[in-house]
Amino acid sequence: MDRRNFIASSIMGAGALSMFPSTTLASNKSVSLTSIGKGFNRLLSSVTHISISNLSANVANTHGRLISALDKEGYEYNASEVVKLNNNCFAIPLHKNPILGFKSKELALIVKQNGGSKFYILNEKQATEFAGMIESFSQNAASHKLDLDAASFAFPVKVVTHKQGKETIFAYKNKFDNTITLRSARKIAEAVIS
Repeated sequence: MDRRNFIASSIMGAGALSMFPSTTLASNKSVSLTSIGKGFNRLLSSVTHISISNLSANVANTHGRLISALDKEGYEYNASEVVKLNNNCFAIPLHKNPILGFKSKELALIVKQNGGSKFYILNEKQATEFAGMIESFSQNAASHKLDLDAASFAFPVKVVTHKQGKETIFAYKNKFDNTITLRSARKIAEAVIS
């Protein structure tokens, strides 16, 4: 096969692969919360893994809608359980395996409020900032010998804003009524506490 035919067949092969849904090629390996960032390692004693069968009807319905969206987008996740961060918030760690490129590490959240619940997907930059904020808060509290509850500080109780686009914003209130904004754009990501 000459070079021109090799290049043409390679391009056609890559094009054909891109038409398969990524779930066809994805494995069913579960994803851990700690794989997203070191900050979650510090809070493993504060979270609980809960079977889907033990969720309230409200959260289970939201989980079903989330699973449909995740399957459509080709995410890998543990379909049998969620991580309970607090009474209002549940998390599902996610990976996305593109055909070409690196595996992404994202985080889906189900947040109960106003008698219902909604799901949100934090992109990789936001999930990394979230884990980094937990790590920074924990390190600062430990270095000053303060006995502060990092889980109460870091985990959402109520979502204030969720916007996707060129700039993706996820803003929420914590147990202490602080507003934490996880913002990501093309080249930047930040966690802002107010």
